[in-house]
Parts: sequence; structure tokens; C-alpha cells
Amino acid sequence: MARSDSASRTTTSARFELLDVNLLHCHEEIQEGLLEQTLEEIKRDGYLKKPILVADHDYVILDGHHRFQALKVLGCRRIPAYVIDYFSDIVQLGTWPDAVVKDVAKEEVIQRGLADDPFPPKTTRHVMRVPLPEVFTDLEDLM
Repeated sequence: MARSDSASRTTTSARFELLDVNLLHCHEEIQEGLLEQTLEEIKRDGYLKKPILVADHDYVILDGHHRFQALKVLGCRRIPAYVIDYFSDIVQLGTWPDAVVKDVAKEEVIQRGLADDPFPPKTTRHVMRVPLPEVFTDLEDLM
């Protein structure tokens, strides 16, 4: 699934969408403790303030696995997301310092998400080169 034109593509923005949760694929496992913490925060607040980050076309979650799982537990059918061209230069891929897997390519993130073969929790770290503002979305709008 190599994308030969990835080095030359520049995208200046990400688009905000409310996505059907059934479209999305996780490329990373979650940590139960962090899921519980995220779930409690969302229930207490009654809204989600930070959309997840999703690769366009493939709908693989790049950032926000715990928010995604928490909303699913709450019975939400939709989730706020920034959808981006993952192979453009506006998103950089790295790994967390304590990650078990130290070398990861964007193609592998997509492949693992689509194959339901996730990395261990907190493996990948995606950094955006453009600001993504918080978007406060009420839970009732996601049901």
C-alpha cells in the first residue's frame, strides 16, 4: 500500500465532520484505566471538547482511541473528527518514548487499522503542523 506521491503533497487544513462510529478503524489498543478516566470525564462534562483525528478514505483513527471507545460505551452513533490527508506533510508520525514498537511507518498504521491488528497502547504519536481547535460537541448531538 505504498503511496509514491506522499513526499510531494501539502495540505493546509483538516476538515471537521461528524462520523458514523461504524466507519472507523483502530490502529492501537487502549488502556483500560485511561478509558475509564476518559469515560468519566465525558459523562461529567456532557460534551466532547477535542475531536479525534482520522485518516481520510481509510477512516483509521490516528489520535483519540480512548475518546472513540468512551463514546461507543455511552451509545453514541457519531463522533466529531478532524479528517486529514494522512500522507500529506501536515501530520508527522513518531512513537512515544516508552513505546514497545520504536519504528513505525504511516503505511503500517493504515494497514494495521484496516486489518484489525492494532499496535500496543500509546505506540504512535501524531503531531499536526496546523492548529486543530477544540470543538465542543454535546453528547446528545452524538446519539
